[in-house]
Amino acid sequence: MSIKNLLLCIILAHASGLPAQVSVDWNISETGYAIALDQQNNLYTVFSTQGAGTDILLTKRASTGALAWSTFFDQTSTTLHDRATWVATDPQGNALVSGTVYGGSSQNPVPANSLLMKFSPAGQLLWRQEYGSLFDGSYTRKCVVDKAGFTYVLGLGQSGTGLVSTVRKFSPSGATVWAWYDVGIGGPQNIKFTPDSALVIAHRGSTTDGYTKLDRMSGTTIWNYSASSTTIGDLAGDAAGNSYLVHTVPQDQSSAVLRKVSPSGALIWQNTYSITAYRVEVGADQAPVLSGFPAGGGVGAAFLKVSPAGTQLWVNNDADGPNNGFLLHAQMMMDPYDNAYLCAGTLFAMGICKVNSDGTTGWYVTTPSSYANGFALGNDHAVYVTGGGTARLAQPVPGVLVAPRVLLDGPYEIGTGLMSDGARAAGMLPLADPYPAMGYVHTGPPSPSTNASVLSVTGPNAIVDHVLVELRDDADNTQVLASRTALLQRDGDVVDMDGVSPVGFAAPAGDYSLAMRHRNHLGCMTAAPIALNGTSTTVDLSQAGTAAYGTNARRSVGPVMTLWCGDATFNGQVKYAGAGNDRDAILIRIGGLVPTNTVQGYFAEDVNLDGTVKYAGTDNDRDRVLQTIGGVVPTAVRTAQLP
Repeated sequence: MSIKNLLLCIILAHASGLPAQVSVDWNISETGYAIALDQQNNLYTVFSTQGAGTDILLTKRASTGALAWSTFFDQTSTTLHDRATWVATDPQGNALVSGTVYGGSSQNPVPANSLLMKFSPAGQLLWRQEYGSLFDGSYTRKCVVDKAGFTYVLGLGQSGTGLVSTVRKFSPSGATVWAWYDVGIGGPQNIKFTPDSALVIAHRGSTTDGYTKLDRMSGTTIWNYSASSTTIGDLAGDAAGNSYLVHTVPQDQSSAVLRKVSPSGALIWQNTYSITAYRVEVGADQAPVLSGFPAGGGVGAAFLKVSPAGTQLWVNNDADGPNNGFLLHAQMMMDPYDNAYLCAGTLFAMGICKVNSDGTTGWYVTTPSSYANGFALGNDHAVYVTGGGTARLAQPVPGVLVAPRVLLDGPYEIGTGLMSDGARAAGMLPLADPYPAMGYVHTGPPSPSTNASVLSVTGPNAIVDHVLVELRDDADNTQVLASRTALLQRDGDVVDMDGVSPVGFAAPAGDYSLAMRHRNHLGCMTAAPIALNGTSTTVDLSQAGTAAYGTNARRSVGPVMTLWCGDATFNGQVKYAGAGNDRDAILIRIGGLVPTNTVQGYFAEDVNLDGTVKYAGTDNDRDRVLQTIGGVVPTAVRTAQLP
């Protein structure tokens, strides 16, 4: 390929005919070695200087770029200093920082120990672990954190045979769970989670690439493999437990070898492709995408996608545009829509590019910040990148809009045709999504909170409660593709957390089965898939004309249909008697002894949503449970009609 103009340093570049699909929201002259996001899209970056007594600097910023805080561990040694290698966050918003303790001069530093620190969301150091024998040559490369808060640190460590790649698992409290050492197939390069709950590690020797898959629970080796290569390799896993291994052909950087191996490590197929590939990731469609330089090496950014069977689907040899010339590739990632991203540096700029799922160029950006070290994809669809500077790139949020309508039987008033909003009027509705605390796990990013002004609205548009909206696969309606929490108004409209907008999902246009759920009512789902796109579609489940999945999924109340109330245990069943029944849950909530007691608050046992849990007397919640199961046979059970 022709040599590109490496001196061009621009804020936003796009070729003729390429839409400007991204904008630089902000760009701060703040160096970062690595970057991580929490669920609210607050960003954490790490940086360190060299020299005795210097520390790792951890900085937290809001998604707006506003500084929240900066903190560090005060390294008081006059001969040692700390250097950061990576930062990651856990589900609680704590920051895990891996690093290496060094001795010696700033010009000739010597690794002294491996390091992992945990900081609270407020910046408080929770614990610090140094491990390895002092000055044994050990260091860290990267850390990753799972959904349970366990941290896995990749680095180099001393085993019985010398310095080898190692992974150490730490509990949320900082205790070592296990330590794994390889058999000497190369130094540590990368560590990733796989969809089948394992770990994969990439290694590099002098002329070979190494690959390992580990059991995440025990730290035992599932398989390992090595191959001759002129460049650093990579690997990634799919949902079936297969893995894709990439490296270049020895003495020929124009070609990349991609191997697909089974969960046990057996070769399934091996192909060669015209790309100098350094990285591989697997998309949500279970197809691998390679990234690197165009065939023949040089400069630039190239991507190539193949099917799970190994057939090349497309190649993009100029993903960074005609005038950039990406050189130092730092990190590759894919978003939930199978778009691929690569951050890199030019001689004088920090760059990042996006290739769409069909192989077309999405966009490419460079900022005058020298080089790139890493990036993160926010659940706000923004891209956060760090290196010689730190920046936020905004891109349009793709997705579908839906305007559901649903009525809850508990608070429904036949006379007005509206639901009561007693819990809201009493100030009991929470601003934040209540469902994760009840054990519900969202598919997709966390749902945002609402605000007090939304809950201050009165009349037909007053908020009754939070509800769950699920988009399910049109071919397999047991599979939830996306879910989020929304707000239910008294008139049955379901709106986004701003109180007025239709409910948006970052999902591609298509056919979906729509399910509506509530914390103490039985959920229901459309009988047939609904076509959804970027234009809001109304789905009125309060009308009999909108067919629902299953049998008697809703209660008929005059001209409308309501969701059955009484599921005080949020288990998809309404029971008046027997194990795990909802009547006892109401009794326990009020104290369990005096049936005339009442309790005020935001509780699932408040079946009619008036803000008060009552077991006996007028408007009690127990009778509503009995009514839902038929009112005659106390041992009857009503089950939600959801697959």
